[in-house]
Amino acid sequence: MIETIIPNSPILKKHIECFYIYDGKSSSKYTYVAFPHYNTGLSFFKGATIKRSHRSIEISESTTNGLHIEILGKYTSPVLLEYNGLVREISIVFKPMGINRFILDNYHSIASNFSQEFTNSVWRNFGEELFSGENDLSKLESFLLSQFSEKQELIVIEESLKLLEKGNEQTTIDTIATNVGLTLKTFQRHFNKHMGCSPVEYRRICRFRNSLTSKLNSSELKNLTKITYEEGYYDQSYFIKEFRKLTNHNPKDFFKSTSKVDGDKIVWELK
Repeated sequence: MIETIIPNSPILKKHIECFYIYDGKSSSKYTYVAFPHYNTGLSFFKGATIKRSHRSIEISESTTNGLHIEILGKYTSPVLLEYNGLVREISIVFKPMGINRFILDNYHSIASNFSQEFTNSVWRNFGEELFSGENDLSKLESFLLSQFSEKQELIVIEESLKLLEKGNEQTTIDTIATNVGLTLKTFQRHFNKHMGCSPVEYRRICRFRNSLTSKLNSSELKNLTKITYEEGYYDQSYFIKEFRKLTNHNPKDFFKSTSKVDGDKIVWELK
């Protein structure tokens, strides 16, 4: 039902985690909970109606609607997604800062909410072609390469991500701003513009995601105490508190309820 594919192009591999394809069946229902992520999702839908409410998205089969493009913003609490019926989705999972290389507008200006329609005319024109004929992913890669551009401002912010991703709160945001050659105010403004969240929020999401990787992908069976200190949490009480904020679960229950989809590329709570 869901298939993930790694891009072929070296340029795209640098900025895109994977593509994934969802093909629903008539009268089928597929529901899952997505958790906060530093990556960014953008999806092309064929024949779908999208309904959003507080932290939930319902994607339903439609015989009247054609193309729809949905882009996720940064969110710090779980989002429920429900698929109903014959829906086809081709999604791009961009790495941190990745999407900024392929759009002219800054990320925050097009994704200020947890989810919204992406109405860019260039992308919509391409989307109409995407589902016509075969070789969808080949066409998608060619289009993305045609939109690719590098910007010096992005490189500066990307340098800061390396420090934030370590999760150590002893390194202040002010210190990180200084290390990349910006004042605190300028750094925070540029960061939010391109990342869609504050540096503090990004560090919280990174630390959470690092703990998932540490627990789910390690060959060693790590206990929660070890993960607590490896990922820079103050103590286990703080670790549990953060997990509840980001997942609505304590860590023990969370790891019991989640599933890795198509190998280990996606971690969802399936309903």
